[in-house]
Amino acid sequence: MRSLTGHTDRVFSVAFSPDGRLLASGGFDKAVKLWDATSGALLRSLDGHTSTVHTVAFSPDGRLLASGGGDGKNTLWAAVTGKELASLIALDKNDWAVVAPDGLFDASSDGQKLMHFVVGIEPITLSQLKARYYEPGLLAKIFKYQRLRDVTVLTDIKLYPEVQFTAPAANSTKLTINLKNRGGGIGKVTVLVNGKEITADARGATFNPQAPQAQLTIDLSGTPVKFGQENTIEVLARNTEGYLESSRGLGAFWKPTAPTQPDDLPELYAIIGGVSEYGDSKMNLRFAAKDAEDFARAISLGARQLFGVDKTHITTLSSSGKSGVVAPTKENFRSAFKAARKAKPGDVLLIYLAGHGTALRLSGDNDTYCYFTSDARGIELTDPTLRGQWAITSDEMVEWIKEIPALKQVMILDTCAARAAAERFSLPRNLSSDQIRAMDRLKDRTGFHVLMGSAADKVSYETSRFSQGLLTYSLLEGIKGAALVRDEYVDVSKLFQYAADRVPDLARSIQLGGIQKPVLAVPTGGSSFEIGRLLSADKIAIPLAKNARPFILRPRLLNADEGFDTLELERLLRRRLDEESYAAVRRDGQALSIVYVDADELPTAVRPSGQYRVAVEQVTVTINLVRDNQRVGRLEVDGSVKDVTALVDKLAAEIVAAMNKLPQ
Repeated sequence: MRSLTGHTDRVFSVAFSPDGRLLASGGFDKAVKLWDATSGALLRSLDGHTSTVHTVAFSPDGRLLASGGGDGKNTLWAAVTGKELASLIALDKNDWAVVAPDGLFDASSDGQKLMHFVVGIEPITLSQLKARYYEPGLLAKIFKYQRLRDVTVLTDIKLYPEVQFTAPAANSTKLTINLKNRGGGIGKVTVLVNGKEITADARGATFNPQAPQAQLTIDLSGTPVKFGQENTIEVLARNTEGYLESSRGLGAFWKPTAPTQPDDLPELYAIIGGVSEYGDSKMNLRFAAKDAEDFARAISLGARQLFGVDKTHITTLSSSGKSGVVAPTKENFRSAFKAARKAKPGDVLLIYLAGHGTALRLSGDNDTYCYFTSDARGIELTDPTLRGQWAITSDEMVEWIKEIPALKQVMILDTCAARAAAERFSLPRNLSSDQIRAMDRLKDRTGFHVLMGSAADKVSYETSRFSQGLLTYSLLEGIKGAALVRDEYVDVSKLFQYAADRVPDLARSIQLGGIQKPVLAVPTGGSSFEIGRLLSADKIAIPLAKNARPFILRPRLLNADEGFDTLELERLLRRRLDEESYAAVRRDGQALSIVYVDADELPTAVRPSGQYRVAVEQVTVTINLVRDNQRVGRLEVDGSVKDVTALVDKLAAEIVAAMNKLPQ
């Protein structure tokens, strides 16, 4: 190999390929170089970094090469061809982005806003490009060598039109929008009020998209608004190619005059559907209908305490045929959405769907989500006639939701994107990246807080161990007490986050190798709200199949002589029990045997509660195991002040052993 000396040739990192044939180097000249390890010949120079290359490494199979530079990028290359595959960028402690050379990207929710391109002096965020270029799970697909979607390379960005508008006067409903063509034409113009799409395209049928400028007038009468309060109006405009949209968050405030009759107290309208039996029996699922009925029961209990019995309106569509439920046909879903039009702007709309779902690329860059109703007799929906008969599309759902004035909106989707395959222990529900894109688009158009059952390329399980879909099981667990605010109120954000954290643990406990990570989608600027209130009797009445592992609540410990926890045993024991619950296997190699719930109240769960005394260097801990306000066990454990960690490990082991001897 030739000598790499001198200032500009300074090398900071080298790596051999696993087969020893290639040598990669990175250094001061900002390039990654590939060398023939035998002859020392330079094979190619990979340019992409804008600063010194500090590190290089091959993947175990030698097909990928990674490089890290002073520009903050970690870049993946195809080792054989030298093709740049993607750049990994850490934007801050929590946010990240993965960007491919053709423009495909994946990023954290805030990362989509933090990272941007610059066209002239115009910043373009990743979120503005997601109609065409958003690819959920991009990095995982590169590592798995999956073929990616073909997209037009993002080079010459044609800007969306400049948008100017002011909110109507308090006594007016007329919104005037001025548009200026900046080279990309005037594409679709969408109007949103309080984050909810009011018009999909305000341009009209005879509009000239190449006009240098235009003025549109939109009548907002009939729009669901909060009278006498500030309402946010946003106008989004795309270029004519449709892949670039003006940014969210810039809007005007409209405070329309209050009507003569003030709004009544808020109400809840819930449409809860679950399909287990289809026209084609090969599509049948085990628990989707049960999930819907159990979730409807839990929501009913909570909503009646919060909103009142007469202000709780729940339509349950289930294929079980039980009394009180409606068959989940397309027509019955349509009727349920139509009935919810009685809602007021201050009300809450909740939609829950369990069963089969899929995503279709029907035209352009947008993916359409489809939920199969019980009418379905197959999974092929490319025929528009069958799609109209067997499924509810996201476009249809948007139109139905537009007619419902409620501004606080929640959507939960525990649906699968492929035909169920009967297996002995589980039925997989796969959620594709196309489906995630479709649902993200739905969220942006409706203002919904959306919780989806699994992430791209992950597997969710309908498992017989829990007799419940994992997402629904975690939601019921949260409503029953594990995710309540002040042990009483069901807050949307807290419940959704609990499910997102809890489901992967449930999936691991099946021990089939699948991990499901739910996807959260929150509307821009959307704040959380409460949808239920649970008293002790309500929590007990919530249906939840017995878990194979017992629940343990937060422990309570204090120094009996001092009146507070001088050794911080309570904090350490909480963390240790949490580790015991979330590890793939326990430290002794045995299967998981407990579920730690970081809450103060959960019916049938056990709380370790007690005190300890310190005599010189000796610690004696006495713990009562309390279930439903009754002592079901008592433990005494000794340890040393000098080794608190060992004492906590011993406490956790004794508690777990005692828990598994208790009757469940």
